[in-house]
Amino acid sequence: MDNTEVTAASGNSTKSGVIVWTPAMTNTMLGFLANLVAKGKRTSSGFREAHHRQCAAALNEQFKLAVTAEQVRNHLKKWRKIWGRVVILKNLSGALWDEDTCTIRLAEEHYAGQCMVSF
Repeated sequence: MDNTEVTAASGNSTKSGVIVWTPAMTNTMLGFLANLVAKGKRTSSGFREAHHRQCAAALNEQFKLAVTAEQVRNHLKKWRKIWGRVVILKNLSGALWDEDTCTIRLAEEHYAGQCMVSF
């Protein structure tokens, strides 16, 4: 795998590290992919390589970076893992979803068993 460090200030890339995703970059990526689904793209088996390339191009244009389709795919994989964990926590019998703060509230016995697991 080709690790690339991308800096927002310069837009230059080197092979010394990995990309650092900012919240704005993540929001743009997730928003772009959500818009594809909203427009009727069938993604039941996942996004296609072309979708990852289009998303990378949109990120590169907006943030003046050199993000690759593979980096988009890997970042999406991370967010799928996080979302899976959120769904598990929301489905616990003692869990409450707080709409005001967008947080999951757990009973003490659930917190100790569930929240000690890292992402």
